[in-house]
Amino acid sequence: MRKVALVVLLLVIPSSLFAQYRDRDRYRRRYRSDNRFELTPLVGYRWGGTIFSDTTSLFGQDVDSASNGNYGLDFGIPLGFSNMKLELMVNRQDTHLTTGGGLFEPDNRIADFHVTYYHAGLMIPFSESRNATPFLVVSAGVGNLDPDIGGVSPSNRFSASAGVGVKVPVGDNFGVRLEGRGYFTSLGGDTSNCRHCNDYNGHDFYQGEVNLGFVISF
Repeated sequence: MRKVALVVLLLVIPSSLFAQYRDRDRYRRRYRSDNRFELTPLVGYRWGGTIFSDTTSLFGQDVDSASNGNYGLDFGIPLGFSNMKLELMVNRQDTHLTTGGGLFEPDNRIADFHVTYYHAGLMIPFSESRNATPFLVVSAGVGNLDPDIGGVSPSNRFSASAGVGVKVPVGDNFGVRLEGRGYFTSLGGDTSNCRHCNDYNGHDFYQGEVNLGFVISF
């Protein structure tokens, strides 16, 4: 009877250890999934952005960028043994410029307007688990501001962004990404006829955004 019990133990214990090792190995592969390339198509909603009259003589008054949807693409490149990624991003919003829009005032549509960000930055996870990976993101690059007005050329200005988000795996090679991000674009100002040039401080272009992306890892 003891021999039978010993044989059973010898059969069960290695099988159990092998199963635990296999599960642990599967978890490690998923846990290290951030060390792979990631391609993330995304859609979202972007709001904010005012072009002040002291930054351009085109409109003769302050104009606002209307809130609207946006779409884009992120490409994540793993950085060595770290779970941080170098991210290359293009993100576009097709909207329009308005004046007015105060309390109970109608918006006056001025022109169609396109805002496209071309950024490079870092995606920095600050916690990891099987179910979710929260992260911080910072980036910088070019903001392309393009009013759809005859004879007017697009303007490329320095731009930066920062945000926070979370990635949720739905398989070994797929996941969902949710994030909120804020953008800053330097506009400068026309100080040639400025009596109080310091008053222009803060008259840059600011926008906020929320995104939903589908992550493809490879």
